[in-house]
Amino acid sequence: MPISNFFIIRILGRIRRETDHDEDDIDMMRFSLQAVLWELEKTAYLAVVFIVLGYGWNFLIALVVLLTVRPNAGGFHSSTVWGCFFWTLLGFALAIIVLPRILSINALSIAFVGGFSLATTYVASPLRSKQMERIAKKDKDKQKKITVTLMTFVWFLMLFRFQEYFLAPTVLWVLFLQNFQLLIEWLKRKNELSLKNR
Repeated sequence: MPISNFFIIRILGRIRRETDHDEDDIDMMRFSLQAVLWELEKTAYLAVVFIVLGYGWNFLIALVVLLTVRPNAGGFHSSTVWGCFFWTLLGFALAIIVLPRILSINALSIAFVGGFSLATTYVASPLRSKQMERIAKKDKDKQKKITVTLMTFVWFLMLFRFQEYFLAPTVLWVLFLQNFQLLIEWLKRKNELSLKNR
């Protein structure tokens, strides 16, 4: 992302000049800075888009739902920052604008999406990017799985209680899309692994 890259280059340049860190340390700092700053910049762009379109509150609730689920569940990760931006924009647009207009929310749709989401979350999470897979602490996987499954369950309990609220469809479709892409990526990786083991 252009603004983040400007700051990352300057921060790393200053660290190189003023400290004696080796290039491995610098690479680790670059990765961390990119992970944080790119996400912040991407979120700012998305916020502007949806606020301008008149969906600011929907964007905010969609972001809150994703922040409580995706870090522990994981899912699809694009190989480029602009690919990530495009797929994220598409997901938010589907959850906020498109799907709520096409499909109505009721107890049956909440139960169906809830069952699908809970099953997918429990079976497929956590699913990290391939880069993070190398450095992840696997001993925390069970804790992440339980945490994200419980959080997903709480969201669906809230949906049953507040299904008439105007933000409820956004919550439902964010959870559905998060778990749909999680399932697709999990199946893709299982297939890759089985082909490699042949």
